[in-house]
Amino acid sequence: MFHHLSKQRFTLNKAANLDSIKIFIKDLKDVASIVPSKLDDTDIHLSLQIHALDKSWKISSKSLSKEYKFDSFKQAFVFMNTISNMADEMNHYPKWINVYNKLNVEITTQDLSGISIKDVLLAHLMESVAKDVKEQNFESIGEICKVSPIQLVQNWNANYSQYQEIMKKNVHNI
Repeated sequence: MFHHLSKQRFTLNKAANLDSIKIFIKDLKDVASIVPSKLDDTDIHLSLQIHALDKSWKISSKSLSKEYKFDSFKQAFVFMNTISNMADEMNHYPKWINVYNKLNVEITTQDLSGISIKDVLLAHLMESVAKDVKEQNFESIGEICKVSPIQLVQNWNANYSQYQEIMKKNVHNI
């Protein structure tokens, strides 16, 4: 019985936390006007779970970071070009170091000295773009990956709805 009550309380706490991190956007330009708050550890982990960001993302007290490895320098540079355009629309920029086909990325919200939902969104975009870059062929490093920012935003928004449905099923199964 104790296990049953603990599981229910945990599920309800997750649902309460979801309200504090949920943002829906129409396009990437909307992000620039969002005034984010610093996420606590619970909100960070929940956000990463909702948006299916894998364990390869490292979490520190102030940033999210990850190392990407591409097949070539060209792929790494196309990834950076594509993300640079998206980051510029969002007015939210990553810190990165590129050596040949490896790219170390760090994302933080500097005004907060920590992680905000904007950082999670940028990480979400990076994951999608990295996957697409690895599946496409490019002629030059100046190219941009063929990816639809509108589709990426729709996927971001849909993740919340899908997560809420899973949580509802879990509450009903308790």
